[in-house]
Amino acid sequence: MKKNLIRISLVVLATIVLNGCSKTENLNADIVGLGGDTWEKGPIDEWLNTNYTNPYNIQVKYKWDRSELGEINKNVIPIKEDLVIPVMDIIKKTWIVPYVAVKGENFMKKYCQKQFYLAGSPSYNSNGTITLGTAESGRKIVLLDLNTFDPENKPAVKQILHTMHHEFAHILHQNIAFSPDYQRITPSDYTATWFNIFRGAYNQDPALDKVMYEADFWGKGYITPYSRSNKDDDFVEMVATLLEGGEAYFDNVINNLFLYEGAFIKRNANGVYEPNTAAREKLLKKKSIVIAYLKDSWGINLKDLQLKTQAAIEAAGPTPNFIELLGPGNPYSSITVNPQKLKNLSQSFLTAYNTSSNGLQQNVGYYIDNISLLFPTANKMTLRINFMDPTAALGPGYNGDFDFTLTEEDGVIELKYANPQPAAGTTYGNARVIEKQVASLLNYFHNQQFTVRWVEDIVPQSKSIFGGLVKVSSPSSYVFGTL
Repeated sequence: MKKNLIRISLVVLATIVLNGCSKTENLNADIVGLGGDTWEKGPIDEWLNTNYTNPYNIQVKYKWDRSELGEINKNVIPIKEDLVIPVMDIIKKTWIVPYVAVKGENFMKKYCQKQFYLAGSPSYNSNGTITLGTAESGRKIVLLDLNTFDPENKPAVKQILHTMHHEFAHILHQNIAFSPDYQRITPSDYTATWFNIFRGAYNQDPALDKVMYEADFWGKGYITPYSRSNKDDDFVEMVATLLEGGEAYFDNVINNLFLYEGAFIKRNANGVYEPNTAAREKLLKKKSIVIAYLKDSWGINLKDLQLKTQAAIEAAGPTPNFIELLGPGNPYSSITVNPQKLKNLSQSFLTAYNTSSNGLQQNVGYYIDNISLLFPTANKMTLRINFMDPTAALGPGYNGDFDFTLTEEDGVIELKYANPQPAAGTTYGNARVIEKQVASLLNYFHNQQFTVRWVEDIVPQSKSIFGGLVKVSSPSSYVFGTL
Protein backbone atom coordinates (compact mmCIF):
# COMPACT_ATOMS: atom_id res chain seq x y z
CA MET A 1 0.00 0.00 0.00
CA LYS A 2 2.94 2.26 -0.61
CA LYS A 3 2.40 5.61 -2.20
CA ASN A 4 5.18 6.34 -4.68
CA LEU A 5 4.52 9.79 -6.06
CA ILE A 6 7.65 11.09 -7.72
CA ARG A 7 9.94 9.33 -10.14
CA ILE A 8 13.57 10.36 -10.06
CA SER A 9 16.83 9.02 -11.45
CA LEU A 10 19.21 7.53 -8.93
CA VAL A 11 22.68 8.50 -10.07
CA VAL A 12 24.88 8.16 -7.01
CA LEU A 13 24.57 6.34 -3.71
CA ALA A 14 26.57 8.35 -1.20
CA THR A 15 28.39 6.64 1.64
CA ILE A 16 29.02 8.78 4.69
CA VAL A 17 32.16 7.84 6.57
CA LEU A 18 32.41 9.00 10.17
CA ASN A 19 35.88 9.15 11.59
CA GLY A 20 38.09 11.10 13.95
CA CYS A 21 36.22 10.11 17.16
CA SER A 22 37.95 11.29 20.29
CA LYS A 23 39.05 8.61 22.73
CA THR A 24 37.20 10.48 25.47
CA GLU A 25 33.82 10.36 23.72
CA ASN A 26 31.10 8.22 25.30
CA LEU A 27 30.14 5.70 22.64
CA ASN A 28 27.81 3.75 24.95
CA ALA A 29 25.02 6.37 25.21
CA ASP A 30 21.56 5.17 24.25
CA ILE A 31 20.20 6.50 20.97
CA VAL A 32 16.50 7.23 20.72
CA GLY A 33 15.05 4.32 18.77
CA LEU A 34 17.85 1.93 19.79
CA GLY A 35 17.15 1.46 23.45
CA GLY A 36 16.99 5.18 24.18
CA ASP A 37 13.25 5.71 23.85
CA THR A 38 12.91 7.95 26.90
CA TRP A 39 13.52 11.68 26.64
CA GLU A 40 12.35 14.70 28.50
CA LYS A 41 8.99 15.72 27.08
CA GLY A 42 8.85 19.28 25.78
CA PRO A 43 6.56 21.73 23.94
CA ILE A 44 6.37 19.53 20.84
CA ASP A 45 5.12 16.54 22.84
CA GLU A 46 2.64 18.70 24.74
CA TRP A 47 1.26 20.08 21.47
CA LEU A 48 0.94 16.58 19.99
CA ASN A 49 -0.85 15.34 23.10
CA THR A 50 -3.30 18.25 23.01
CA ASN A 51 -4.03 18.06 19.28
CA TYR A 52 -3.69 14.34 18.49
CA THR A 53 -3.28 11.93 21.40
CA ASN A 54 -5.96 13.23 23.75
CA PRO A 55 -8.75 14.03 21.22
CA TYR A 56 -8.13 11.23 18.69
CA ASN A 57 -5.94 8.65 20.47
CA ILE A 58 -3.25 9.14 17.82
CA GLN A 59 0.40 8.69 18.69
CA VAL A 60 2.87 10.79 16.70
CA LYS A 61 6.48 9.60 16.71
CA TYR A 62 9.20 11.87 15.39
CA LYS A 63 12.35 10.63 17.13
CA TRP A 64 14.60 8.43 15.01
CA ASP A 65 13.52 4.78 15.05
CA ARG A 66 14.56 2.56 12.16
CA SER A 67 12.16 -0.20 13.23
CA GLU A 68 9.21 2.05 12.31
CA LEU A 69 10.27 2.12 8.66
CA GLY A 70 9.68 -1.55 7.89
CA GLU A 71 12.49 -1.81 5.33
CA ILE A 72 15.56 -1.59 7.53
CA ASN A 73 17.91 -1.48 4.53
CA LYS A 74 16.67 1.99 3.58
CA ASN A 75 18.63 5.05 4.69
CA VAL A 76 16.10 7.56 5.98
CA ILE A 77 16.92 10.52 8.22
CA PRO A 78 14.75 11.98 11.02
CA ILE A 79 12.47 14.95 10.60
CA LYS A 80 13.81 18.31 11.78
CA GLU A 81 12.07 18.87 15.09
CA ASP A 82 11.12 22.45 14.27
CA LEU A 83 8.98 21.05 11.42
CA VAL A 84 6.99 18.54 13.52
CA ILE A 85 4.30 20.97 14.68
CA PRO A 86 3.94 22.78 11.28
CA VAL A 87 3.51 19.44 9.48
CA MET A 88 1.02 17.99 11.96
CA ASP A 89 -0.85 21.30 12.24
CA ILE A 90 -1.40 21.36 8.46
CA ILE A 91 -2.55 17.73 8.50
CA LYS A 92 -5.02 18.44 11.27
CA LYS A 93 -6.45 21.54 9.60
CA THR A 94 -6.70 20.17 6.07
CA TRP A 95 -7.50 16.49 6.71
CA ILE A 96 -8.91 15.86 10.19
CA VAL A 97 -10.96 19.05 10.64
CA PRO A 98 -12.87 18.75 7.30
CA TYR A 99 -13.76 15.12 8.04
CA VAL A 100 -14.82 16.00 11.58
CA ALA A 101 -17.01 18.79 10.16
CA VAL A 102 -18.94 16.36 7.94
CA LYS A 103 -18.83 13.15 10.05
CA GLY A 104 -17.97 14.13 13.61
CA GLU A 105 -15.09 13.35 15.96
CA ASN A 106 -16.22 9.80 16.73
CA PHE A 107 -15.84 8.86 13.07
CA MET A 108 -12.21 9.99 13.04
CA LYS A 109 -11.49 8.42 16.43
CA LYS A 110 -12.72 5.08 15.12
CA TYR A 111 -11.24 4.99 11.63
CA CYS A 112 -8.17 7.21 11.43
CA GLN A 113 -4.68 5.77 11.77
CA LYS A 114 -3.58 5.42 15.40
CA GLN A 115 0.08 6.12 14.86
CA PHE A 116 2.10 8.51 12.73
CA TYR A 117 5.81 8.20 12.16
CA LEU A 118 7.52 11.24 10.65
CA ALA A 119 10.76 11.04 8.67
CA GLY A 120 12.80 13.78 7.08
CA SER A 121 13.96 12.21 3.82
CA PRO A 122 12.18 10.12 1.22
CA SER A 123 12.68 6.37 0.86
CA TYR A 124 14.50 5.60 -2.38
CA ASN A 125 13.37 2.54 -4.29
CA SER A 126 15.26 0.30 -6.71
CA ASN A 127 12.85 1.07 -9.55
CA GLY A 128 13.78 4.76 -9.58
CA THR A 129 10.84 6.03 -7.52
CA ILE A 130 10.72 7.54 -4.07
CA THR A 131 8.16 6.71 -1.41
CA LEU A 132 6.47 9.65 0.31
CA GLY A 133 4.06 7.74 2.51
CA THR A 134 3.10 4.22 3.56
CA ALA A 135 0.27 2.77 5.59
CA GLU A 136 0.05 -0.51 7.48
CA SER A 137 -3.34 -2.18 7.83
CA GLY A 138 -5.05 1.12 8.56
CA ARG A 139 -3.26 1.46 11.90
CA LYS A 140 -0.09 3.34 11.12
CA ILE A 141 1.06 5.86 8.55
CA VAL A 142 4.64 6.80 7.77
CA LEU A 143 5.19 10.21 6.19
CA LEU A 144 8.56 10.83 4.56
CA ASP A 145 10.46 13.64 2.81
CA LEU A 146 9.28 16.15 5.40
CA ASN A 147 12.50 18.14 5.81
CA THR A 148 11.67 20.03 2.62
CA PHE A 149 8.27 21.07 3.97
CA ASP A 150 7.36 24.75 3.94
CA PRO A 151 3.90 25.57 5.37
CA GLU A 152 3.69 28.59 3.05
CA ASN A 153 4.34 26.45 -0.01
CA LYS A 154 0.86 25.44 -1.16
CA PRO A 155 2.06 22.63 -3.48
CA ALA A 156 3.92 21.12 -0.49
CA VAL A 157 0.77 21.36 1.62
CA LYS A 158 -1.31 19.74 -1.12
CA GLN A 159 1.25 16.98 -1.57
CA ILE A 160 0.99 15.94 2.08
CA LEU A 161 -2.79 16.31 1.98
CA HIS A 162 -2.97 14.12 -1.13
CA THR A 163 -1.00 11.43 0.69
CA MET A 164 -3.31 11.63 3.72
CA HIS A 165 -6.51 11.36 1.68
CA HIS A 166 -4.99 8.53 -0.36
CA GLU A 167 -4.10 6.50 2.70
CA PHE A 168 -7.34 7.25 4.56
CA ALA A 169 -9.39 6.20 1.52
CA HIS A 170 -7.58 2.84 1.74
CA ILE A 171 -8.88 2.48 5.30
CA LEU A 172 -12.41 3.24 4.15
CA HIS A 173 -12.47 0.70 1.31
CA GLN A 174 -10.79 -1.94 3.49
CA ASN A 175 -13.70 -1.62 5.91
CA ILE A 176 -16.39 -1.39 3.22
CA ALA A 177 -15.46 -2.48 -0.28
CA PHE A 178 -16.22 -0.25 -3.25
CA SER A 179 -18.21 -1.55 -6.20
CA PRO A 180 -16.42 -4.05 -8.49
CA ASP A 181 -17.87 -1.99 -11.35
CA TYR A 182 -15.04 0.47 -10.74
CA GLN A 183 -12.28 -1.85 -11.94
CA ARG A 184 -14.36 -2.84 -14.98
CA ILE A 185 -14.13 0.71 -16.37
CA THR A 186 -10.44 0.36 -17.30
CA PRO A 187 -9.74 -3.36 -16.81
CA SER A 188 -6.77 -3.82 -19.14
CA ASP A 189 -4.51 -0.81 -18.54
CA TYR A 190 -3.25 -1.40 -15.00
CA THR A 191 0.51 -1.87 -14.97
CA ALA A 192 3.25 -2.62 -12.44
CA THR A 193 5.52 -0.22 -14.35
CA TRP A 194 3.33 2.85 -13.80
CA PHE A 195 6.46 4.70 -12.65
CA ASN A 196 7.66 4.89 -16.25
CA ILE A 197 4.95 7.50 -16.86
CA PHE A 198 6.78 10.80 -16.40
CA ARG A 199 7.57 13.95 -18.36
CA GLY A 200 10.60 13.53 -20.59
CA ALA A 201 10.11 9.80 -21.13
CA TYR A 202 8.36 10.03 -24.49
CA ASN A 203 9.89 12.51 -26.92
CA GLN A 204 12.60 15.16 -27.17
CA ASP A 205 10.02 17.67 -28.42
CA PRO A 206 8.53 19.09 -25.17
CA ALA A 207 5.12 19.74 -26.74
CA LEU A 208 4.82 16.22 -28.14
CA ASP A 209 6.24 14.73 -24.95
CA LYS A 210 3.54 16.48 -22.91
CA VAL A 211 0.79 15.16 -25.17
CA MET A 212 2.12 11.61 -25.04
CA TYR A 213 2.65 11.76 -21.28
CA GLU A 214 -0.92 12.90 -20.56
CA ALA A 215 -2.30 10.37 -23.05
CA ASP A 216 -0.67 7.59 -21.02
CA PHE A 217 -2.91 8.14 -18.00
CA TRP A 218 -5.57 10.85 -18.51
CA GLY A 219 -6.08 9.62 -22.07
CA LYS A 220 -6.66 6.09 -20.80
CA GLY A 221 -9.11 7.13 -18.06
CA TYR A 222 -6.80 7.42 -15.04
CA ILE A 223 -6.53 10.53 -12.88
CA THR A 224 -2.80 10.14 -12.07
CA PRO A 225 0.04 7.93 -13.29
CA TYR A 226 -0.06 6.07 -9.96
CA SER A 227 -3.72 5.25 -10.60
CA ARG A 228 -2.54 2.77 -13.20
CA SER A 229 -0.74 0.63 -10.61
CA ASN A 230 -3.83 -1.35 -9.48
CA LYS A 231 -7.58 -1.01 -8.92
CA ASP A 232 -7.34 -0.08 -5.23
CA ASP A 233 -4.82 2.70 -5.76
CA ASP A 234 -6.81 3.84 -8.78
CA PHE A 235 -9.84 4.26 -6.53
CA VAL A 236 -8.06 6.07 -3.70
CA GLU A 237 -6.16 8.32 -6.12
CA MET A 238 -9.52 9.44 -7.50
CA VAL A 239 -10.74 10.20 -3.96
CA ALA A 240 -7.52 12.04 -3.06
CA THR A 241 -7.47 14.09 -6.27
CA LEU A 242 -11.10 15.16 -5.96
CA LEU A 243 -10.47 16.35 -2.40
CA GLU A 244 -6.95 17.80 -2.64
CA GLY A 245 -7.20 19.08 -6.23
CA GLY A 246 -10.80 20.22 -6.04
CA GLU A 247 -13.68 20.24 -8.49
CA ALA A 248 -12.20 22.85 -10.86
CA TYR A 249 -9.01 20.83 -11.24
CA PHE A 250 -10.91 17.66 -12.12
CA ASP A 251 -13.24 19.47 -14.52
CA ASN A 252 -10.25 21.11 -16.21
CA VAL A 253 -8.76 17.67 -16.84
CA ILE A 254 -12.02 16.49 -18.42
CA ASN A 255 -12.40 19.63 -20.55
CA ASN A 256 -8.88 19.23 -21.95
CA LEU A 257 -9.18 15.65 -23.14
CA PHE A 258 -8.98 15.67 -26.94
CA LEU A 259 -7.70 13.37 -29.68
CA TYR A 260 -4.33 14.29 -31.15
CA GLU A 261 -2.37 13.83 -34.34
CA GLY A 262 1.19 14.31 -33.19
CA ALA A 263 1.38 17.40 -30.99
CA PHE A 264 -1.80 18.95 -32.41
CA ILE A 265 -5.45 18.40 -31.58
CA LYS A 266 -7.58 16.84 -34.30
CA ARG A 267 -10.06 19.39 -35.67
CA ASN A 268 -12.30 19.95 -38.64
CA ALA A 269 -12.12 22.72 -41.25
CA ASN A 270 -13.97 25.09 -38.90
CA GLY A 271 -11.50 24.47 -36.09
CA VAL A 272 -13.84 22.34 -33.96
CA TYR A 273 -11.80 19.98 -31.76
CA GLU A 274 -12.42 16.24 -31.61
CA PRO A 275 -12.88 15.26 -27.93
CA ASN A 276 -11.47 12.10 -26.39
CA THR A 277 -14.95 10.94 -25.51
CA ALA A 278 -13.87 7.52 -24.25
CA ALA A 279 -11.39 8.92 -21.72
CA ARG A 280 -13.87 11.55 -20.53
CA GLU A 281 -16.55 8.93 -19.97
CA LYS A 282 -14.18 6.64 -18.05
CA LEU A 283 -13.05 9.35 -15.64
CA LEU A 284 -16.60 10.59 -15.12
CA LYS A 285 -17.83 7.05 -14.42
CA LYS A 286 -15.09 6.59 -11.85
CA LYS A 287 -16.01 9.88 -10.22
CA SER A 288 -19.69 8.86 -10.07
CA ILE A 289 -18.79 5.59 -8.33
CA VAL A 290 -16.66 7.49 -5.78
CA ILE A 291 -19.56 9.88 -5.10
CA ALA A 292 -22.03 7.00 -4.65
CA TYR A 293 -19.62 4.98 -2.50
CA LEU A 294 -18.92 7.81 -0.05
CA LYS A 295 -22.63 8.64 0.17
CA ASP A 296 -24.07 5.13 0.40
CA SER A 297 -21.34 3.47 2.47
CA TRP A 298 -20.29 6.31 4.76
CA GLY A 299 -22.94 9.01 4.56
CA ILE A 300 -20.38 11.48 3.20
CA ASN A 301 -21.41 14.09 0.66
CA LEU A 302 -18.34 14.46 -1.55
CA LYS A 303 -19.13 18.04 -2.55
CA ASP A 304 -19.51 19.09 1.09
CA LEU A 305 -16.21 17.45 2.10
CA GLN A 306 -14.54 18.85 -1.01
CA LEU A 307 -15.63 22.41 -0.22
CA LYS A 308 -14.47 22.14 3.38
CA THR A 309 -11.14 20.64 2.32
CA GLN A 310 -10.50 23.33 -0.29
CA ALA A 311 -11.44 26.07 2.19
CA ALA A 312 -9.03 24.57 4.74
CA ILE A 313 -6.19 24.52 2.19
CA GLU A 314 -6.80 28.16 1.35
CA ALA A 315 -7.05 29.17 5.01
CA ALA A 316 -3.77 27.40 5.77
CA GLY A 317 -1.96 29.51 3.16
CA PRO A 318 -4.10 32.29 1.62
CA THR A 319 -3.42 32.93 -2.06
CA PRO A 320 -2.49 36.55 -2.88
CA ASN A 321 -4.82 38.61 -5.07
CA PHE A 322 -4.42 37.68 -8.72
CA ILE A 323 -3.30 41.15 -9.80
CA GLU A 324 -0.37 40.90 -7.37
CA LEU A 325 0.82 37.77 -9.19
CA LEU A 326 0.38 38.99 -12.77
CA GLY A 327 3.02 40.71 -14.87
CA PRO A 328 6.75 40.69 -15.54
CA GLY A 329 8.79 39.09 -12.78
CA ASN A 330 5.66 37.57 -11.23
CA PRO A 331 4.42 33.96 -11.28
CA TYR A 332 1.98 34.66 -14.11
CA SER A 333 2.65 36.72 -17.23
CA SER A 334 -0.18 35.54 -19.48
CA ILE A 335 -3.77 34.31 -19.57
CA THR A 336 -4.71 31.80 -22.28
CA VAL A 337 -8.34 31.81 -23.39
CA ASN A 338 -9.62 28.89 -25.47
CA PRO A 339 -13.43 28.59 -25.46
CA GLN A 340 -13.19 24.95 -26.52
CA LYS A 341 -11.31 24.16 -23.31
CA LEU A 342 -13.23 26.42 -20.92
CA LYS A 343 -16.76 26.50 -19.58
CA ASN A 344 -18.73 29.50 -18.27
CA LEU A 345 -17.09 32.29 -20.27
CA SER A 346 -19.43 35.28 -20.45
CA GLN A 347 -21.79 35.52 -23.39
CA SER A 348 -20.62 39.04 -24.27
CA PHE A 349 -17.03 37.87 -24.60
CA LEU A 350 -18.04 34.77 -26.59
CA THR A 351 -20.06 36.92 -28.97
CA ALA A 352 -17.06 39.17 -29.63
CA TYR A 353 -14.77 36.14 -30.01
CA ASN A 354 -17.05 34.20 -32.37
CA THR A 355 -17.93 37.26 -34.45
CA SER A 356 -14.24 37.93 -34.99
CA SER A 357 -13.47 34.29 -35.80
CA ASN A 358 -16.34 34.08 -38.30
CA GLY A 359 -15.36 37.36 -39.93
CA LEU A 360 -11.77 36.22 -40.19
CA GLN A 361 -12.73 32.96 -41.84
CA GLN A 362 -15.15 34.57 -44.30
CA ASN A 363 -12.80 37.34 -45.40
CA VAL A 364 -9.29 35.98 -44.96
CA GLY A 365 -9.82 32.21 -44.79
CA TYR A 366 -8.51 31.80 -41.26
CA TYR A 367 -10.24 31.08 -37.95
CA ILE A 368 -9.25 31.92 -34.37
CA ASP A 369 -7.93 28.96 -32.41
CA ASN A 370 -7.37 30.78 -29.10
CA ILE A 371 -6.17 34.08 -27.67
CA SER A 372 -3.60 35.02 -25.07
CA LEU A 373 -3.51 38.12 -22.91
CA LEU A 374 0.18 38.85 -22.37
CA PHE A 375 1.63 41.25 -19.81
CA PRO A 376 5.23 41.76 -20.96
CA THR A 377 5.85 45.05 -19.15
CA ALA A 378 4.32 46.96 -16.26
CA ASN A 379 2.14 49.15 -18.50
CA LYS A 380 1.33 46.99 -21.47
CA MET A 381 -1.02 44.20 -22.43
CA THR A 382 -0.71 42.40 -25.74
CA LEU A 383 -3.71 40.63 -27.20
CA ARG A 384 -2.30 37.69 -29.12
CA ILE A 385 -4.82 36.19 -31.51
CA ASN A 386 -3.65 32.75 -32.56
CA PHE A 387 -5.34 32.09 -35.88
CA MET A 388 -5.04 29.14 -38.21
CA ASP A 389 -5.39 28.21 -41.85
CA PRO A 390 -8.02 25.43 -42.15
CA THR A 391 -6.08 23.90 -45.04
CA ALA A 392 -3.29 23.25 -42.53
CA ALA A 393 -5.52 22.56 -39.55
CA LEU A 394 -2.91 20.54 -37.70
CA GLY A 395 -0.14 23.10 -38.08
CA PRO A 396 0.91 25.70 -35.52
CA GLY A 397 -1.04 28.51 -37.21
CA TYR A 398 -0.06 32.15 -37.09
CA ASN A 399 -0.03 34.93 -34.50
CA GLY A 400 -1.65 38.33 -34.69
CA ASP A 401 -0.50 40.61 -31.86
CA PHE A 402 -2.26 43.82 -30.83
CA ASP A 403 -0.90 46.23 -28.25
CA PHE A 404 -3.00 47.91 -25.61
CA THR A 405 -1.80 50.61 -23.29
CA LEU A 406 -2.62 49.85 -19.69
CA THR A 407 -3.16 51.97 -16.61
CA GLU A 408 -3.69 50.42 -13.21
CA GLU A 409 -5.30 51.70 -10.03
CA ASP A 410 -6.65 49.80 -7.02
CA GLY A 411 -6.80 46.48 -8.83
CA VAL A 412 -8.54 47.98 -11.87
CA ILE A 413 -6.86 48.22 -15.27
CA GLU A 414 -7.99 50.45 -18.12
CA LEU A 415 -7.12 49.29 -21.62
CA LYS A 416 -6.69 51.43 -24.72
CA TYR A 417 -5.74 50.20 -28.15
CA ALA A 418 -2.29 51.64 -28.82
CA ASN A 419 -2.12 54.28 -31.51
CA PRO A 420 0.00 54.17 -33.56
CA GLN A 421 0.50 50.43 -33.73
CA PRO A 422 3.89 48.94 -34.63
CA ALA A 423 4.52 49.21 -38.34
CA ALA A 424 3.74 46.36 -40.70
CA GLY A 425 6.76 44.26 -41.48
CA THR A 426 7.76 43.93 -37.82
CA THR A 427 6.76 40.94 -35.69
CA TYR A 428 3.30 42.52 -35.68
CA GLY A 429 2.92 42.29 -39.42
CA ASN A 430 0.34 39.51 -39.20
CA ALA A 431 -1.87 41.78 -37.14
CA ARG A 432 -2.26 44.17 -40.05
CA VAL A 433 -3.75 41.32 -42.10
CA ILE A 434 -6.60 40.58 -39.71
CA GLU A 435 -7.18 43.90 -37.92
CA LYS A 436 -10.49 44.77 -39.58
CA GLN A 437 -11.89 41.26 -39.25
CA VAL A 438 -11.31 41.08 -35.48
CA ALA A 439 -12.70 44.51 -34.67
CA SER A 440 -15.36 43.12 -32.31
CA LEU A 441 -12.67 41.41 -30.20
CA LEU A 442 -10.53 44.55 -30.15
CA ASN A 443 -13.53 46.62 -29.11
CA TYR A 444 -14.25 44.22 -26.25
CA PHE A 445 -11.04 45.45 -24.61
CA HIS A 446 -10.59 48.97 -26.02
CA ASN A 447 -11.54 51.88 -23.71
CA GLN A 448 -12.74 49.44 -21.04
CA GLN A 449 -11.93 49.13 -17.37
CA PHE A 450 -11.47 45.64 -15.90
CA THR A 451 -10.99 44.25 -12.42
CA VAL A 452 -8.17 41.72 -12.52
CA ARG A 453 -9.02 38.91 -10.10
CA TRP A 454 -9.57 35.25 -9.37
CA VAL A 455 -12.87 33.94 -10.70
CA GLU A 456 -13.93 31.56 -7.92
CA ASP A 457 -17.43 33.02 -7.94
CA ILE A 458 -17.67 31.97 -11.59
CA VAL A 459 -15.71 28.70 -11.41
CA PRO A 460 -15.58 27.51 -7.78
CA GLN A 461 -12.28 26.15 -6.41
CA SER A 462 -10.39 27.53 -9.43
CA LYS A 463 -7.87 29.78 -7.68
CA SER A 464 -4.39 29.31 -9.22
CA ILE A 465 -5.99 27.49 -12.18
CA PHE A 466 -7.90 30.36 -13.81
CA GLY A 467 -7.46 34.11 -13.60
CA GLY A 468 -9.61 36.69 -15.31
CA LEU A 469 -10.72 40.20 -16.17
CA VAL A 470 -14.21 41.40 -15.20
CA LYS A 471 -15.65 44.57 -16.74
CA VAL A 472 -16.22 47.31 -14.18
CA SER A 473 -19.19 48.71 -16.10
CA SER A 474 -20.82 45.29 -16.54
CA PRO A 475 -19.81 42.55 -14.03
CA SER A 476 -21.67 39.94 -16.09
CA SER A 477 -19.15 40.53 -18.87
CA TYR A 478 -15.86 38.81 -18.19
CA VAL A 479 -13.09 36.70 -19.68
CA PHE A 480 -10.83 34.24 -17.90
CA GLY A 481 -8.32 31.63 -18.88
CA THR A 482 -5.64 29.20 -17.83
CA LEU A 483 -2.44 30.48 -16.29
